[in-house]
Amino acid sequence: MTARPARGLWPSVWPGVWPRPLRVIAPLVLSACASVAPLLVIGAAANAQEARPVPHPLMQPLPLSPAGQPVPGFPQGAPASPPEMLVLTPAEIERLKAGRFKAGIAMQALDTPWNSLQVEAISATLAGFGIEVVAVTDAAQNPARQAAHLQSLIDRKVNVIFSVPIDPANQSAAYRRVAAAGVKLVFMDNVVHDMVPGRDYVTVVASDNEKNAAWATEEMIQAIGGAGDIGLMTFHYDSYYSIAARNAGFARTVARYPQVRVAAVDRFVQPREVYQKTIAMLGANPRIKGIFAAWGDPAMQAVAAAKAIGRTDLVVATNDLGPDTALYVARGEILAIGAQLPYDLGVAEAKAAALALLGKPVPPYISLPALRVKKANLIPALELVTKRPAPQLVKDACRDGCR
Repeated sequence: MTARPARGLWPSVWPGVWPRPLRVIAPLVLSACASVAPLLVIGAAANAQEARPVPHPLMQPLPLSPAGQPVPGFPQGAPASPPEMLVLTPAEIERLKAGRFKAGIAMQALDTPWNSLQVEAISATLAGFGIEVVAVTDAAQNPARQAAHLQSLIDRKVNVIFSVPIDPANQSAAYRRVAAAGVKLVFMDNVVHDMVPGRDYVTVVASDNEKNAAWATEEMIQAIGGAGDIGLMTFHYDSYYSIAARNAGFARTVARYPQVRVAAVDRFVQPREVYQKTIAMLGANPRIKGIFAAWGDPAMQAVAAAKAIGRTDLVVATNDLGPDTALYVARGEILAIGAQLPYDLGVAEAKAAALALLGKPVPPYISLPALRVKKANLIPALELVTKRPAPQLVKDACRDGCR
């Protein structure tokens, strides 16, 4: 039987701490034909313009959904505001630097590129404002551990906390302690139930998760011919809004295809559980042609499990792109990904916190659009998401398919 993929292939694709691209300064070249140089420059510029590649149609972001998570004051969902609304002036940045503020990041997990890129972006953006990140915690999807982490950050007297709640329906007490301590709170993806934006927390920043899932599901259904059995592999916590939005996008898309049947649904807490759950799902429902998994790690586990039992024909679609999942797309093992832009999310979260520390108003919901990813646009999509050149391993796996 094929072994499970190692937990988080991210280090094997991008080892170590990744340096920022180095600036390369080209040497000035003196030419005896100085009088001809302007003509050469003009000609080269024209040729460069003509040769400039046309962006792949899939790189065009989908229109932003008008509203997000329902919260007190916005029962139909808080209106979506783009991150471009978050603007700081040079004078405001100087005020932040003089404030000597401290921040903490209480993550639900740190085992995926989505998490790593968010932390990196928050830290780098805050550093530009003179705000120190004093701690980054990993709850490993354990709400009790996350509550302890939040208390430790309060005890360290941070001024702002960034956090992804694991179980928003049952974590009110832990997060209300943050608000009661006078700490600014920026939610990532999920809002704890009954907390009021602008009073108990600053804002929530999230991707257009429903649209991400709807598009990936559509691609999966098209790949199986618009008919047949499919499965859903989703997260245990129903109150986790970003996953609920993905489930809604999946269901909304399936409803448009009367010949498609959701033959099985299973839930997990840790992505590693999905390996055995997929084997069981396919064993009990051998006619399943495709599986939508809630995010990349469980999708990779589903692929490995299907291969282990000889189901290389299974069509897998998911959300969230990183070097790990990109390798699966390059090899044709994951068909389609509705991708978030985690680094950009982190930048928006940091700017929202900075404005709140200055006493400036912040919209209750900041949203970033969905990005469609298939093999044909994999390389530019991966580079847009990660802000780095695509790893050679991914390029080699693509061969000529990623053009």
